[in-house]
Amino acid sequence: MTDDGPSLLGLVLSCEHTYATLADMDADSATQRRLFFALLDSRVVLAGLRASAQLHRLDFPTELHRLKLTVSADAPLPSGLDSTCDGNSLFKWASETEESICRAVDSFDGLQNCSVRGADSISSLSWFRMVNLLLDGQPVAERLLVMFDDVHKLTSSQRASLRESLTNSRSATAVWLAERLQALTPDELLAEGANAGRDYRKIVYLEEFWRDHAKRFEHLIFNISDRRASQAPGREMQVFRSCLETTLDEQEYAERFSKAKDVISERVISRTAGRDLFEEWIAGQKAMEGTPRQLTVAWRALEILVERELRRDQGSFDFSLGAGELEAKNDNNLKVGAELFLAKEFGFPFYYGPTMLAKLSSANIEQFLSVAGDEFEDLIANRVLKPGEPLTIEPDRQQQIIQKASREAWEQIPTKVPRGQEVYRLLNGIAEFAHAYTYQPTAPNDPGVNGTAITMADRDRLMDSEHLKRYPHHARLARVLASALAFNLLHAEQNYKCKGKLFMVLNLNRLLCVAHSLPLEYGKFKERKLEDLVAWLDRRPKQGKLISDE
Repeated sequence: MTDDGPSLLGLVLSCEHTYATLADMDADSATQRRLFFALLDSRVVLAGLRASAQLHRLDFPTELHRLKLTVSADAPLPSGLDSTCDGNSLFKWASETEESICRAVDSFDGLQNCSVRGADSISSLSWFRMVNLLLDGQPVAERLLVMFDDVHKLTSSQRASLRESLTNSRSATAVWLAERLQALTPDELLAEGANAGRDYRKIVYLEEFWRDHAKRFEHLIFNISDRRASQAPGREMQVFRSCLETTLDEQEYAERFSKAKDVISERVISRTAGRDLFEEWIAGQKAMEGTPRQLTVAWRALEILVERELRRDQGSFDFSLGAGELEAKNDNNLKVGAELFLAKEFGFPFYYGPTMLAKLSSANIEQFLSVAGDEFEDLIANRVLKPGEPLTIEPDRQQQIIQKASREAWEQIPTKVPRGQEVYRLLNGIAEFAHAYTYQPTAPNDPGVNGTAITMADRDRLMDSEHLKRYPHHARLARVLASALAFNLLHAEQNYKCKGKLFMVLNLNRLLCVAHSLPLEYGKFKERKLEDLVAWLDRRPKQGKLISDE
């Protein structure tokens, strides 16, 4: 942007229409490829002319004669265009090219009446440039950005041809390709983009970007939800997040927490009977002040710490542990773990509140809208059934809605995801393993894990064609992992350094975690070998574990 206005001309071209149908034409692959690039070139020019007219407030297409294209004589211009022509000539060529190809696609006669021959690569990016396109003698803009959207809608061969053409052309025009992960090959999904900086500048995974900017993502999604809420009947629901209750310190939960605290404190005192080691810890806990919820969480955290001390390989001398040691060990992760254990044992809600809802989206706006939509519908129903009452959802009800959404997400995997049955079994194996590891009495890796990991060396084996030929069960695992990653059911973090090794961490989509009562934080994991993951591909879920009542 300059003082004179925008300096960049941006073009957005959807790859959803017509292109894939070219592959169904009665023509050899070389002809189909040439028509594909010819159609792309024509639409780049049409979009460029329209955007130029909008930028300079020209009437489209009647004032296109004010535009002039001048290129060198050796430029790879398509047949029918001169090295010097005005906007009308460009518009005529592009429109006729597009019409001729589309008519051939729709006609029973196929290519018989199609005069377009096309080219073996996309050529428009090399000659339809801002330095060559002038308006009244001045460049239309300083720079051009071409954005191809819905690239996953192309056939696999078209997608590969487009990427190859863009890579080989080394065009000065900036190009963005936007596609869903489903279009990527297993190697692309398991890799990190080793050619970045040479064949292309950067790969941007939108979910990964939002995971690194959690607060910005939360602001974005609730801005979207507030716009929806503002359209609801009445005026009391202007801010959606304010309708989601965020605390368990209300009176209605006080008695439940008090009873749970009594149970836990009795367990801790009984477990430490006759041991001077924990005298100060227990005395301090008894003297602690706070809400029933805070006291109950503190006692459950203490119970975890007691178990850790009692199960240490080398027990401590039976000298009383000081309050300072307790405070040093009692960090936020331990408190979250204690809350998770309380929810599992006593049925307290854990998945509630706006921040939790944002986490459950797994950095995916569509997933957020799905779950938030369920809660929104519940609010609307409450307006009808309980007129005059505050328009809010209590934590227990929020969790019920979220648990239902989680169960439905699991149930959709076998039918909506390629290799769905195997993907389901793999993810369920990961979830059951994570559940068993998380809920050990010592709460290792607090607040728990919601995934697993393989070494980067094992990751490399899943991308080695020769290895996969020798070990077909690993090839099967690679395909299943790729499918899970493509549909955002797993989140992979590459080159995670731990214990002197590099790992590929595989975390479950956070919405899937709910059905197995798992924490939502990423960064904690317990690694497994490839053979363990392969075994999960064929293992039936434990009875009753798909939809957890815990």
